[in-house]
Amino acid sequence: MSNIFNIINHLYTNRSGKWIFELNDEDIAPYVIQRWLCMNDRIRTQTRWLDKYVFVLSPKMYLSLAWSVLPKTDKAPFIKYIKQIQDEEEYDFILSRVRRHFKLSDNDFNSVKQRIISTIKSDMVNWFSFYGIEKKYWKKYMLNFNQIKEYNKKEDPQQGLSAWGL
Repeated sequence: MSNIFNIINHLYTNRSGKWIFELNDEDIAPYVIQRWLCMNDRIRTQTRWLDKYVFVLSPKMYLSLAWSVLPKTDKAPFIKYIKQIQDEEEYDFILSRVRRHFKLSDNDFNSVKQRIISTIKSDMVNWFSFYGIEKKYWKKYMLNFNQIKEYNKKEDPQQGLSAWGL
């Protein structure tokens, strides 16, 4: 019963607190238990309150406090591991390609990032065409995807007198 997952399961399901006395203090890791409990949004208020006592109480006392505070259910809930939310910037899809193309380091990129974004905004069709941006981004910024055909199209050289403006 020294497995941390068994302990968490007992916290949610066992209606009697006698199982806590059977554990050794070395088998209980209050910080790890608290971390797993914090991932459950349904008991957010209880885990915030328990957070104060993780390092203050002895392991068995913390465990008995957590057991008494948590609502009992028939089985322990499935809890997904929380991942950090990463905010995507507006032009991140093209900025990564520009950064790779010009081989910019972190500090250099951060110092010129706003200039690059303003340059991209001024002539989106050429930038999107040059870096081969997907069609969904063309639609997102309300650009005509058929304009990609016009990129890098060379004008026919004028011949004769029309080349001289006559």
